[in-house]
Formats: sequence, structure tokens, C-alpha cells
Amino acid sequence: MSKDLEILGLNITNITKEEALDRIDATTESLHTMHFVNAHCINVAAKDAEYHAILANADALFADGSGIRLAGSTLGCPIVDNVNGTDLFPLLCSRFAKTGKRMFLLGSAPGVAEKAARWAEEYTGSSIIAGTYHGYFKTGEESSVIEAINASGAELLLVALGVPRQEKWIASVRSLLQVPLCMGVGALFDFYSGTVSRAPLWMRKIGLEWVWRLLLEPGRMWRRYIVGNVVFIVRLMKLRIRQGRRSE
Repeated sequence: MSKDLEILGLNITNITKEEALDRIDATTESLHTMHFVNAHCINVAAKDAEYHAILANADALFADGSGIRLAGSTLGCPIVDNVNGTDLFPLLCSRFAKTGKRMFLLGSAPGVAEKAARWAEEYTGSSIIAGTYHGYFKTGEESSVIEAINASGAELLLVALGVPRQEKWIASVRSLLQVPLCMGVGALFDFYSGTVSRAPLWMRKIGLEWVWRLLLEPGRMWRRYIVGNVVFIVRLMKLRIRQGRRSE
């Protein structure tokens, strides 16, 4: 078993995609949460104590992206697999088609979750989607959203509201949800609905998917990737220096 990566007090679960699927599939009791953590998440958690605490209390934090892989190499804890939600989703759909479980998709703009749901059911040829709801619901609608999720009988709730809103929303209503497992999934529905295109496979393989997203949405993504990546690397260097001092 690989050693987990500890960064800024957060324990990144260092496992393969298949092991992540097993962990998700094995969750049968309520009140579990698992999240995907990338470099941007670490930067947000460093400044947002509430978000940091939510991640620290999750049942698993999956290593998402080249930034976390870089963190593992820098801090002497190599990451065994890039367990990002976008790559995991089709594998998860196939697993649920075999086990008979279903998921509820909550988030993104109106119509997007429905398109992602259609993709999932066409991909598997199975009714694995218990329900959908867009992410633009108002505070007064929240009880109706929760009722719809609970009534669906879903074993898994995927929430696509963006970081850190999705994790904070899950934490705020977790005690009201009867779903065994909740996960924040960022832009996942946008990709599988066809709203946003994914990077070519060769870019994904060498860890440059972030460059593709920057090219697609420079006005929205430049601060996250241009500024954020520099901040993340500086943060890693500081952690590496502290780590070296402790070992002397």
C-alpha cells in the first residue's frame, strides 16, 4: 500500500483509480463524503479555514491532476495515479451499471446535468441516474432539492457547484441527506454534456490539461492557472525546505 501524501494538514489518499472505485462502491452507510483535490483546491484551503476543515474531515481526498503529482514528487511521496473525477466518471458509470447502484447529479447550469445524465445512460446502456437538478437553485428551493435527492434513492450524490461552494454546501446539508456518499466534482457535468471540450488525450497524458482550459477560458481561468500555479509551486518549495530542516 502506498503512503498517503500529507500537504498543509490534508491527507491525500494515494491510491489507483480502481482502488478509488472500490472505495466508492463499498460505501453503503450514510454521511460519507469524498472529494477530488487539485492544486487550486490546496491554494483555496490555505486561505479558507472552513473549506480546509471540510476537506480534513472527508473520508477520502483523491489526488487530482499534475499539481498534486508534482507535490508528491517534491515532498518525497510519489502519487501512484491521477484520480481525477473526469477520468473516473465513465469507470464509475460502468461499475454502477454492474452493481445496480444509481447516482444523482446536482449542479451546473440548467440542462447541463440532464445532458451528462443522458451521456452516462447511453454509455452504459443502463438506468444508473436516479435524478438531476441544476445548480442555480435559490435558498428557498434548497429543501425541495434535498427532498428530490432523498426521494430518488440514489447511493451517490455528485455535486458540481465549483470549489469551494460544492464542498461547503455538502457539509451544510449533509445531516439532511440520506445518500450514503456525496462527492464534489467541479466541472465534470460540463465536460460530459459537451458544454466544455476536454483537452486532447496527448495533453492529458503529459499533465497539460490545465493549458487547454486556460486557452478555452482565459478570462476566467488565468488567475487560477497563471497566478495559482506559481503560488502553488512557491508553497511546495517552502514545505520542502521545512521538511528538510525537520530531517536534519
